[in-house]
Amino acid sequence: MKPIRLSAFALALFFSGVAATAEPTLQPVPVPDLSRFPQATADALRKERASFDNVSKNVSGDALVETYSLLASAYARAGLYNEAAVALEDAARLAPDNGIWPYAQGVIAHLQKRDEDARALFTRAFSLSPDYLPVRVALVNLRVQAGDLVGARNLLTEYTQRHPGVAVPFVLLGEIAMKEKRYADASDAFDTALKLDPKATKVYAQLADAYEGSGNAKAAADARAKAGDGVPALADPVGLRFSGPAPAAKPAENTDPLMQAAAEANMALAARQYDKARSLADRALKLRPNDPTLLALYARIEGAAGNLPQARARADAAVAAGPDNALAFANLGIVLEMANDDVGAQRAYDKAIALDAGLVEPHIRRGNYLMRAGRLDDASAAYREVVKGDPKDTAGWVHLVAAEVAAGRCASVLKDINSALAKDSKNGFLLQLFVRLTSTCPGVGAGERKMALDYAQAMYQQVDAAPVGEAYALALAANGQWDNAVKTQQAAMFVLLKNNKRDEIGDYREFMQAFQAHKLPDRPWPPGHVLFHPQRAAPDPKPVAAAARK
Repeated sequence: MKPIRLSAFALALFFSGVAATAEPTLQPVPVPDLSRFPQATADALRKERASFDNVSKNVSGDALVETYSLLASAYARAGLYNEAAVALEDAARLAPDNGIWPYAQGVIAHLQKRDEDARALFTRAFSLSPDYLPVRVALVNLRVQAGDLVGARNLLTEYTQRHPGVAVPFVLLGEIAMKEKRYADASDAFDTALKLDPKATKVYAQLADAYEGSGNAKAAADARAKAGDGVPALADPVGLRFSGPAPAAKPAENTDPLMQAAAEANMALAARQYDKARSLADRALKLRPNDPTLLALYARIEGAAGNLPQARARADAAVAAGPDNALAFANLGIVLEMANDDVGAQRAYDKAIALDAGLVEPHIRRGNYLMRAGRLDDASAAYREVVKGDPKDTAGWVHLVAAEVAAGRCASVLKDINSALAKDSKNGFLLQLFVRLTSTCPGVGAGERKMALDYAQAMYQQVDAAPVGEAYALALAANGQWDNAVKTQQAAMFVLLKNNKRDEIGDYREFMQAFQAHKLPDRPWPPGHVLFHPQRAAPDPKPVAAAARK
């Protein structure tokens, strides 16, 4: 993959919030011209399309999502990427919390050489399904190509700490260490990968290079003598479905059934398919009973489904099975938070952070608790730890900005954003935060506000997503263009309505009324915004309500 930049499309993915549950607006999938295909291929594609047209009228929910995905798969394998992309976009709209679909969209975007969109889509997929290894590998490759070796290494290290039995991340860690000329670390990583997957004999050549870098000629010669053509297995059923088997892919029997079941359980959890998630977690636990990470995942599933006693039992079992497992304590904290035990939740988050300071969620949830308690300085410090660990972490930055603004330090955090942009000038998330802060922070000069307007206009021209539109409207208002600000904010609200996100209209209406009165907001989001009043972790209200009715 070529080096790419983060597009403004990524801004929409991050700042748009949780999708509404109402039926979304779907695009009609174009009927492709099949005249250039062999007769048999054209007939098969026509049959697939006829089946889609018939079935899609009579099904809903998961069945409808799968109907769109089957058509997308058939079109993608035939090289009809534009039509496949439309079908996948509809699948993603129908199941906005499932990481499978943005990942599949990213695969198609990459095949179309739309690399900026591919990066945004992979980022979205990772936020939903971080344990699906191919998504993480895609982001690692993008960070390496952008020169962010530290960020790439952190992504891999976090994964290996939770899933130490997979070879591919260690191979990638070795390659990064070679780029940094850390030859001893590289040889350790390659050696670990070979122990995990002895058939991956091609890694011996990389191990030999690492030994040579360390000056160990004999070990290099021994390793090179063992080099072959075997490559580490990377199970990617989603990618294969939409792009065909990769030339170096291993046979299906090498797929790790434990990893596959755990990854699919995570995806089912993200899609709010709790019965399916339980079934997959049960399958994984049969393969590795009493595994703390799997038990922690099960606790998360039961908590989301509203079964808090079962969630607590699973969380306690995870901690007992893995007293040094940071993820087990993080999930125990979430379950306790759902049960309104803030003191216990904070103890669990503190323990998770002590075990692994690189885990983001305990820092964020600890900061959210402090925000709710009105301890803004402490909340800001908690969020700042996230961006210290990863300067590109968007969740850390957006929460840090909210905490600093709430504490009356918008000018200070604007300096932080400017410093981060000096090192990463193409980071779209930071650019939108810069626009929002510069447009609303008192005391900012006219020159900076004009610069923010230029940035916002450029982003808005790329995508008409509601959050990008609102940032542009703020910049217009900050530069005295009140009528254009009102029109732009109205357009952003229309986008929300079109995408069935009525629950977000209130915050947008508040800003629009301020623009109509020629009043410039003094915060980047309205005072009642969830960023200023973070919600406590809670079960998914839908299954809880359904259980009550039953």
